[in-house]
Amino acid sequence: MKEKSPSILILGGGVAGMAAARSLKNQDLSVHLVEKDDHLGGKAALWACMATDTCKNCGACLSQEMARQMIDQNNLTTHLKTKIDTLKKTSKGIEALLTSGTTITADKVIMATGFDAFNPAQLTSLHWKDHKNIITTAQLNTLIREEGLNNLLENAQSPKIAFIQCVGSRNKKLKKDYCSQVCCKISMRQAQKLVHNIPDAQITLFYMDLQIIGKEIRQTLNLLSKQINLVQGIPAEILEDPDTHTLTLVTEDITTQSRSAGQFDLVVLSVGMESARDMNETTTLLEAVPNDWGFFNTKDAIVSKDLYIAGCAAGPKDILTSNQEGKIAGAKILEDLDLAEKPDINVAILGDGPQADIVTQAVAAKGYPVYIFSTTPAAKAFDMKPAQDNPPLSNIKLTRSKLTGSKLNRSKLPRSTLTGAKILAVDGTAGNFSIHYESRGKKENLTCGAVIAALEPCSTPNTGKGEFQTAMDLNTFSQISPGDLPEKSLILLDYFGPEFKSSARQALTVALAARKAKKEITILMNKMLVHGALGQRHYDQARTADILFLRFNTPEDIKIQPQARGFHITLKEATLPNFELALECDCLVLPQSINARGKFETIAKILRLPLDQEGFLQSANVRHRLIQSHRKGIFFTGTCHDEIDNHDLKTEIQEILSALATLDSPHQETKVTIDEKKCAKCLTCYRICPHSAIILNEKMRPQIMANACFSCQLCLSNCPAYAIESQGFTNDQIADQVTDQVVIFACERSCALAAENIVLPEKTQLITLPCACRISCDMILKSLINGASKIIISGCHEGNCRSMEGSTTARSTINAIAKMPGIKADIIRWEPVAANETHKFWRIISKA
Repeated sequence: MKEKSPSILILGGGVAGMAAARSLKNQDLSVHLVEKDDHLGGKAALWACMATDTCKNCGACLSQEMARQMIDQNNLTTHLKTKIDTLKKTSKGIEALLTSGTTITADKVIMATGFDAFNPAQLTSLHWKDHKNIITTAQLNTLIREEGLNNLLENAQSPKIAFIQCVGSRNKKLKKDYCSQVCCKISMRQAQKLVHNIPDAQITLFYMDLQIIGKEIRQTLNLLSKQINLVQGIPAEILEDPDTHTLTLVTEDITTQSRSAGQFDLVVLSVGMESARDMNETTTLLEAVPNDWGFFNTKDAIVSKDLYIAGCAAGPKDILTSNQEGKIAGAKILEDLDLAEKPDINVAILGDGPQADIVTQAVAAKGYPVYIFSTTPAAKAFDMKPAQDNPPLSNIKLTRSKLTGSKLNRSKLPRSTLTGAKILAVDGTAGNFSIHYESRGKKENLTCGAVIAALEPCSTPNTGKGEFQTAMDLNTFSQISPGDLPEKSLILLDYFGPEFKSSARQALTVALAARKAKKEITILMNKMLVHGALGQRHYDQARTADILFLRFNTPEDIKIQPQARGFHITLKEATLPNFELALECDCLVLPQSINARGKFETIAKILRLPLDQEGFLQSANVRHRLIQSHRKGIFFTGTCHDEIDNHDLKTEIQEILSALATLDSPHQETKVTIDEKKCAKCLTCYRICPHSAIILNEKMRPQIMANACFSCQLCLSNCPAYAIESQGFTNDQIADQVTDQVVIFACERSCALAAENIVLPEKTQLITLPCACRISCDMILKSLINGASKIIISGCHEGNCRSMEGSTTARSTINAIAKMPGIKADIIRWEPVAANETHKFWRIISKA
């Protein structure tokens, strides 16, 4: 490394800090990562796995793998159990004196100092710490991880458990008038975990407004609502019964309109996020000024020169978003130091409408030649109107842009169009994709380095039919000048299903504008989404502006009758169940329903990628989200794959641009090779590769592309001709390690990481595999022949495998072996173990 190589200082070794460090690997930089604890991973490293039968996509297990990757990064120095003593700016950069005595002069600083959980002792009515069975979600997490909950509950068969949401969030009196973004999902996942572990548990979740936002979260709510009791309203106090010592929550019984007492064995306080308590000193030293909350997520926060903020230091967010922000911070540093590379590749964008337009502008502004596959005629390819229908794939058009200026505006977009271009297939790998399409009866081929899917979902108006014949669409309502709006309007949310956050925010915005124009406006809803840094403040502002907010439990609580002029609405209001409210309005306003587009399935098949449970593009697998796929070089952005707003879209584009800059990275040596002399050209490997990393070369022979290979070795374990080899890791070489003992074949990203910090019992052996799918019948049988007394194959929970179906494949192999004559029922079994399930792993091997 050059003596004058730039130096980067990263404060915080959590997910964001590690992601930032990882984004700077293979660069001529000196990277210093300072972490106050004795381990990397931050709070995520202490979090429990929330998987039940399948992965629940919390992402906590990723921190262990990321920490392991830090060990092999050559340009990284990690300073554990270390803090910043002093910081000062000099002519040479930012000079940091560490508590270890080391002095670092850095050119750039990334602050990824994380967050602290709210201390519920500030709310004395909740009596936290006065009773051992009043705990926080963080404490419950520890009990789940260490498998100690049953001891706390004294092994009760049917315990009554309550969750109380928004403890320390959405509280103006505490100067925490913001939503912590993650608490609802945390409690919902924990409730799912408890139902799974204690099937007879009686769980009640008290909430203010469940924040049902994000990928597959509606599926989670739908399932959970059938398993637990969801109650709108937060108990004001927790009391202890002096006779039974059970916990009593005093709430309002809406059916009787009286106070009622509910008895519980355990109460879980869903605590919010607040800025790290030791961050103020650091920000002062760096001449940065956070906002009133201590974060940097609003415009009034000041970030000094050469300082970059990532993760929860910027504001509350989940693990995947912290990971994303760390990557972006690293990419920005490379760009600011003029070290960012731009590979010589074309970029294909699938989609039309406003989102594809924004993506096109951003990618072209970086100098990439852009090819746009559009589902609308060329003249309308960049119309800002959202997609309303599902045009046939045969209508896809192709336009090309080579504009490379700082801004690509619509008027300058080229109009050359290949009419009737129909996408047939997308072959190849990152840096060298081949898009096969048909245009005017002629088959064509486009070579590109990356593919970005930015299609619009299906936005269906709910107006113009039945009792909503004369209702007004929310988009139309928003475009009317506030002074010209009807005198009395009612916006109806959640009636056609849980509202998307874009519609909720649009409703609040237009309602505030209407009130400013002295119009009467009512918002009728099941819940209010308060996402984003200022979401709660917008809601508070609307409530103090005399906007009337009413709630309903189910659509059946609402009767809508069109009148000659306006609408008459009868409502069983959720908080006044014994009363029917009669409402009159001149205008009934309805948001559009957003659903997966019918052609998403076709696009997914062409890309050879799965849909999620709701039919949107991109699997929910946390190994590849937020914007990537298990085919390197294929990306997703916009509402075709997740519930996002304009801020999210901008962030996704930033991450994609940072990923594009690394597509042309130095050649990677894969761990597997194909022996052409043995290869029978059966193409099994070509068909089954989960990453499409095996192509057919000019000789029509399978060839492994190193830049796309994840080295899962599924091809090796399934090659019928034994033509695919891994040096030093053949079936025989693995089986030869086996002796007369219990053998655990462990995935290197899950079970092997869980086992790192424990001493295995005697007569127990662990053999690490690149993926659970590397296991084969041949390997298992040879291990049994060599004397294995028992075999445990352990990998990721289903839905969490980096190679998508590795766990499912391993289970299928085990089932095939179990059916063979002479195989005892208990001699071989499958056990999913995540990287953060050390206690579960110990329990499994202790009983083996």
